[in-house]
Formats: sequence, C-alpha cells, structure tokens
Amino acid sequence: MIAFPNKSQLTELLTNENGDCVSILMGTYQSGRETNQNPIRFKNLIQEAIELAKKKESPILSQLEALAELAHDATFWQHQSAGLAIYVSEGTEQRMMLSHDPGESVTLSDEFNIRPIASVACGETNLMTLALSWERARLFRSDGHTSVEVKDEVFPVTMDELVTERDPEKQLQYSSHESFGAGGSETVMYHGHGEGEDKIEADRHAYLSRVGELVQKRLYNTDLQLVAFATEEVAGHFEAAAEGVEITQCIHVSPDALSDSQLDARITAFAKEHHQSNDEVLAERLGASIAGDLGSSDLEEVVLAALDGRVDTLLLGADTRIPGRCDATKHSVTLDETASTDLVNTAVRLTLNSGGTIRRLQKASAGQPVAAIYRY
Repeated sequence: MIAFPNKSQLTELLTNENGDCVSILMGTYQSGRETNQNPIRFKNLIQEAIELAKKKESPILSQLEALAELAHDATFWQHQSAGLAIYVSEGTEQRMMLSHDPGESVTLSDEFNIRPIASVACGETNLMTLALSWERARLFRSDGHTSVEVKDEVFPVTMDELVTERDPEKQLQYSSHESFGAGGSETVMYHGHGEGEDKIEADRHAYLSRVGELVQKRLYNTDLQLVAFATEEVAGHFEAAAEGVEITQCIHVSPDALSDSQLDARITAFAKEHHQSNDEVLAERLGASIAGDLGSSDLEEVVLAALDGRVDTLLLGADTRIPGRCDATKHSVTLDETASTDLVNTAVRLTLNSGGTIRRLQKASAGQPVAAIYRY
C-alpha cells in the first residue's frame, strides 16, 4: 500500500489503467472504537462496485469479489489515516492511504477517478508541522481544512527512544545508516557521556540532531514546507543541531502544554491561513493568464489544452461532475449525460501525464469546476 501518494506515484498509477477501471474512495477513522466503522463502510462500497461490474459483465468482477474479503481484515482497518483510495483494473490493484478525507465514491469507467486526491498528491498539502519538545517529536500534515498526525514506524518518537543507554539494540535500530539521498545518511547517536548539565546537553543535542535527520528524510525530494511548534529554547537548539533542515516558520509555544484538540486546532488554523494566502496568489495568477490568453476557465478549452500538453497548472473549483467524452483522434470534447467519464477527471489525468500540476482553488472559483494556466 502506498502511504500519502505523491505526484509521480499518481502518474505511475495511470499507466496501469487497463480496460474497466474501478475507483473506491472513502474517509477512514484512525483510532478508537470508530475504526470498527471502517470495514462496514468499505463493505457497502465494494458491494456497490461489484453490482456495477455485474451489470456491465466486467472481466474485473472476480478481482472485486476477492477484494471484498478485505472487509474481514481487522488489522488493516485499525491502521488507517484520514482516507483511503483503492484502484482496480484488469490485473492491477493499488491501495493508497491518504492524509485527507476524499469523500465517499465508487466509479466504474475506462479511467481511474483521481480527481479527489490529485491536488494533495501534487503538493497542495505542502505543510508539514513538527510539534517538538524536549520529550517527544510529532509530525502533522495539513490540507487547509484538517490536520492529520503522521503515525508510522518512526513518528511520533520520544527522546528516550532516540537517545538511550538502557536499550542499545533499539538505539542501533534507529541508526541503521540507511541512505536517503543527497541530504545525507543516518548515523548512530550514542548516549551522552559525563554527568550533570554536560550530559543533559549532549543528550539533547543528540536527540534534536536525530529528529532533524528523520524530518529531513520525510522532506527529501518533496515540496513540503516545514512549520515548527516549539518553545523558543527548543527551536533555537533544534536549528543549531539539525543541519540542513529549513523551517519556514516557527510558532513559539510548548506543544506538550496543549491538549491534542488544542494542538490540532492551532495547526489547522495556521494551515488554513497559509492556504488562503496561496489561494489568493493562484487566483491572481489565473486572472493574469486569462487576460493574456494563456489560461481559461472554459471546460472544453481546458480539456483540449490538456490533451495538447499545454496545461502547466490545472485549478479545480466546484466539486461538480461533468460527464462527457474526449476524443483524441477528432480533437473534440462532447458533453454527454450518459457517459461514465468525468471530463474534469480527464483533464486531471491529461495534465499529470504531460508533467503539469494540480491545485484546488477555493476562492474566486465562481462555481467553475475547472480552470487552467497554460505553458504557452
């Protein structure tokens, strides 16, 4: 399963479209008794997909019936994030854990429905927040509406886990020398020597340096910006210890002094303000592009421009499905209420395949489902 797919992984998914393509998207619960609802909701959605396949006599029916057994995998459903996307075509099945709720939908078409997750995969969720104290480090991803804590084999992590003399074997597990690209490689962090304040200072430096390496690994080869929630003291020491980690902005507050709900509210509020600022920049850029004949908000024009590889940035507005057909041979776009294809989704796929990017325009979309900024 792919966790939090990026642009290249989404583009790779499109190469697996073969014949009938089923897309199942749903929000999921991460913890507590509510996780018991995850398999129930999936069971309803997969049954809907099976009925669509039966009606069409689709060759992927057997794959969907086999996939239905996933409803009985309790472990799988208890380890989810905010959303899940499952894509099935002949000979292919891909599951994607999402950092946001994509809404609930089932489609059977000749293309995967990637519209609900494309803007996030392309970096719309370009904020990662590090909640850092002397005791622990937590990571959050935000989409401007909600914030989701990253919970995996590494995060959240405590100082005792990263710098400890009580469990050297575990210490070495966190220091595997795994290379992660030009940013450097992971190194062994030994417990500080000496006594008193010198020992505390050595331990803290080792801890913050190690956190920096782990965060840098998450940021490597992405356009994610890092925001830190930490006291001024912790933030200052982190910047000194974590070489190569660039913090876009630091909010001076003790994250451990806040409840989970308070911390979530603070992170979400900051992300919302950040995304609103980005939205204004995109709206201005779109307006200038349209004025210079280098952009459009006309659906047919946008789809044809995407077909020609001219779309640099595709902007998604109102969540309106526009059924229709795009004929590459005739270079034409036709609205058709009976079509199983969503033309906005087609524009998303074509844009990605030509190296363009997807963004969601929340403001000034004027109810338009799509707009585009052209390369030429």
